[in-house]
Amino acid sequence: MPLTGREILNHLLNQFNGEEKQWPFNISKEKQVALIEEAKRDWQAAKNYFNAVTEPDLIDHAIYAMEAAEKRYVYLLRRAREENLFQEKFSI
Repeated sequence: MPLTGREILNHLLNQFNGEEKQWPFNISKEKQVALIEEAKRDWQAAKNYFNAVTEPDLIDHAIYAMEAAEKRYVYLLRRAREENLFQEKFSI
């Protein structure tokens, strides 16, 4: 069963709060790689959005979206390294 965004978000929040140290579900290496690739695409899309907006309120939104996407990507990379799943093709 694929992970939902809510499950991933809840896990990330628990991780940042220090309440959870391991993934609460089994996740394949392929799924982890797919999540990392998705996170990188999301971060790149957020950067492109930031570069395209001109309205002050949208600029604030774009900054928050870009920072959140970057943090998710970096987090997933760190987890992959900790679990010895890191591949050199993933970079910031």
